Amino acid sequence: MTDLLHVAALVGATLIVVRGTIFRRVRALWPALLKCSQCAGAWVGVVAGASGVVPAGHGRILDAVVVGAATSFLAQAADAIFIHLLGDPLD
Repeated sequence: MTDLLHVAALVGATLIVVRGTIFRRVRALWPALLKCSQCAGAWVGVVAGASGVVPAGHGRILDAVVVGAATSFLAQAADAIFIHLLGDPLD
């Protein structure tokens, strides 16, 4: 259950970085990285896996890859679902 909560928190953090108005100025620094939920999700997951925040139990390097890939995929899926249901807030 806590693993699901951790992954949901990573997806939420990714969507806040990509879509939240609070990070608008930060997104202007690296638009290619921070305007894409899949790209930003990968890096959020890599940092969480490498730092041990979300351990997958395979060592820090492999955890970074596994958690990064999972967060990237799930953040992209969640973003697509929200855009389909609510519309694109950037339009």
